[in-house]
Amino acid sequence: MSLAPTRILKDVPDVDRRLAELGLDRPKLLKVREIALSAAADATAFHPANAAGTFAYQHGTWGLRDSFVGKVWQAARPGGVEVIHNPAIKLMVAYANVDIACNDDHSPKPRSRKGAGAERAAMGSLFASLPEYSVQQKAGEMLYYLMVAESGAAELSHPIVKESTFVSCIERIYLSNGDDLERIARSFDDGDVADNFDPIVIRK
Repeated sequence: MSLAPTRILKDVPDVDRRLAELGLDRPKLLKVREIALSAAADATAFHPANAAGTFAYQHGTWGLRDSFVGKVWQAARPGGVEVIHNPAIKLMVAYANVDIACNDDHSPKPRSRKGAGAERAAMGSLFASLPEYSVQQKAGEMLYYLMVAESGAAELSHPIVKESTFVSCIERIYLSNGDDLERIARSFDDGDVADNFDPIVIRK
């Protein structure tokens, strides 16, 4: 198996050039980040413990679709993974809450476990765990994540998913270290989604 160092783009001209190649736009992606963080801030002490992360994930996913779906991008759900999809360049983008973003010394980790669909889409079964290296990219569908940390730092990155987490990234595109935000949202919890929720329907 051939390994290569993770590609990190952080200079604004390089970032904007790469995003243009992917059919994406930095201001729109950062707007999605703001939507997600604002939603997380709506969680109160009376909400379930995972509410902030759940709100951020749901509204972050909505924000991606609202910002990009149209003539080029489509809403899709391959293997249960909520994404936007550009079939012309075989690219998918999903939203993820992460612990830290835009840190060269730390590969982002998702704040909730990723399912088998994400692992298949991100080639996790091919990876040998070396944090600064990844398998060389092969032809086929690519799954990137808009990764947002509670600090407001955000990156668009192409991770390897193995054993329900991100083990490394093929490419990391730094969008913001969070300094451009005036307000930091309520801290995320340990999960993007609500688990063990059984709705009760009461007839009137």
